[in-house]
Amino acid sequence: MITQESIDRVRNEASIVEVVSETVKLRRSGVNYTGLCPFHSERSPSFFVRESSNSYHCFGCSASGNVISFVMATRALSFPDAVEFLAGRFGIELKYEQGKSAGPRVDREKLFSLCHTAQAFFRRSLLNVKNGQGEYQKVGEYLRARGLSAQAINEFGIGYCPNQRGALLDVLTKAGFDQETILLSGLVRRAASGDLYELFRGRLLFPIFIDQKRIAGFGGRIVPGVGDPAYEKQSPKYVNSPETPIYQKSKTFYGLPQAMSAMRETGEVYIVEGYMDVIGLSMRGVHNVVACCGTALTEQHLKRLSGLCSRVHLLFDGDDAGRNAASKSFGAAKNAELDVTACFLPDEIDPDDFAKQHGAETAAALGDLPKALLIDVYVDGVLRAHGCADGEEPGPNLLGKVSEEVAKALKGIQRQVVLSSLISRVSRRLKIETALLEKLVGEDRRFETTARKGAVGQPAESAGGKGPRNVADQGSEGGSGESQPRFTRSPSQLPKSDLALLRVVMVLRERVLEEVINNVDVCEMLSPESMRFLLGLKDIIERSAGDEQLLKGQIKEYLQSLGPEWVNLWKEAHTIMAKSGEGLDGVYQKTLEGFKRDKLMRLLKETQQEVVEYADDPSRQAEVFERMRALKSQLDSMVRG
Repeated sequence: MITQESIDRVRNEASIVEVVSETVKLRRSGVNYTGLCPFHSERSPSFFVRESSNSYHCFGCSASGNVISFVMATRALSFPDAVEFLAGRFGIELKYEQGKSAGPRVDREKLFSLCHTAQAFFRRSLLNVKNGQGEYQKVGEYLRARGLSAQAINEFGIGYCPNQRGALLDVLTKAGFDQETILLSGLVRRAASGDLYELFRGRLLFPIFIDQKRIAGFGGRIVPGVGDPAYEKQSPKYVNSPETPIYQKSKTFYGLPQAMSAMRETGEVYIVEGYMDVIGLSMRGVHNVVACCGTALTEQHLKRLSGLCSRVHLLFDGDDAGRNAASKSFGAAKNAELDVTACFLPDEIDPDDFAKQHGAETAAALGDLPKALLIDVYVDGVLRAHGCADGEEPGPNLLGKVSEEVAKALKGIQRQVVLSSLISRVSRRLKIETALLEKLVGEDRRFETTARKGAVGQPAESAGGKGPRNVADQGSEGGSGESQPRFTRSPSQLPKSDLALLRVVMVLRERVLEEVINNVDVCEMLSPESMRFLLGLKDIIERSAGDEQLLKGQIKEYLQSLGPEWVNLWKEAHTIMAKSGEGLDGVYQKTLEGFKRDKLMRLLKETQQEVVEYADDPSRQAEVFERMRALKSQLDSMVRG
């Protein structure tokens, strides 16, 4: 985990004016800066940036936060990723607690630098296409055949890796990268003979940007006619970078940085399968399009998108393979916090071909495609898998099997309203009684987590009194010292709002943990100890890889390392939540609302201080009073709501 000292440095030293200016055109207004809000559409500026406190607030949509939360919101990054992005942006050295996160840090920085160096080499190599000699003549012919414009090549950073053994390796070695880092990047591999070879030799390169400046990996498309015909015949058409410390395919999209602006403007995004599909659609005016990077759609993919848009359209080929792929996507999308639909292309053409057919009318043509709810596509897929043709009514026995399989998929849905809606829809689709399907799914699912009696043994009654204060020194910087983080404050010293959220997360765990760490309001208002506890818990959950017994043991060790008060808080959380009469989801939502309310109150206090600062400037004071009224109005609305 990143040390609190490093987080504080990033929060204080990363200029919010500089960061916001990359997205919003700002103008100075007294001690503040104003501009059009990037989070909602408006004609007159209501978005304020305050340099003295490194914070922002919009009086139109209530978005507010600091430099870290702004990066989280505008780039759809988690809290740790946003801190690392800003540290790289402003040259701030990050220090880590000893443990899982401490080791890879040097590798991460080196890997980003290595990918940047490789990308520069690939781009230089592509310039040789202008000469049209040898292999580069074939590359030029392929680019023209695919209709790739110079603008698209520049926008997506497309390059080429020469079909020359050792060319890339030589460039990386001369740039100072050691062999271990070069191999870790996946761009170079070791053959059985022990020799090193380039993975992407003789391929067109598509860099995978995770933000406007950093590249995490590459996708490579073989160029026909460049290499040996026998090799081309047996080699896959596309090859992707392997997963590395900086490249996780389950949460990475190709083309996301290029699509962000259009996604916010339209409120929706199309997800396709290939790099050329993204580029082909973008060239015809559809800029809100991304692609998964050589993997199926995951929950993490959709969580990343939830902060950028509200609707996702999965764009598939209309054949059986495309429909089966859409059916499998239901599992990833059933708990998404946005609407996900599937749309199928006609005549078995891919999105790039579709874009070429429709040209400037591509956006309208995509909008006209029928959008199917994933639950309908999933049910159709289950029926097909059981041998029931489209439109054919299943018999009683087959209907029973299909109903049980669909019910099994529905059991994982966390929100009761969503579950009820889908049960009703499936019941109508299969022509069975809603009550029967509800029974198969399970009538009382609201306390699924509490029914498991907690994550660490049986829930115990709170000890009532507070354990000894666990006030320890900070772990030493740079990695020496204890493997678990030392906290300067124990639970008894944390704010009540922190404790309320910690209790909910301790019970619901992975159901809400990712959402909490991505919640701008929460991350800004939480105390350092609470934030670091949540990041540590996330680290443990990821390491357990779904092994419940391993997870229980690691959580127990983690709590014991933090001290008896943290152990008691965990037990107390499961006891209190098990007795809650309003349901865990209700408690969770109220807790989040409390953080938003606290944030508004803090902003109101800061604005009241501005009144004093502008005592000699009546016009500025009037502006501040207007903002104060807006904040009070928002607080009143929350209280009434």
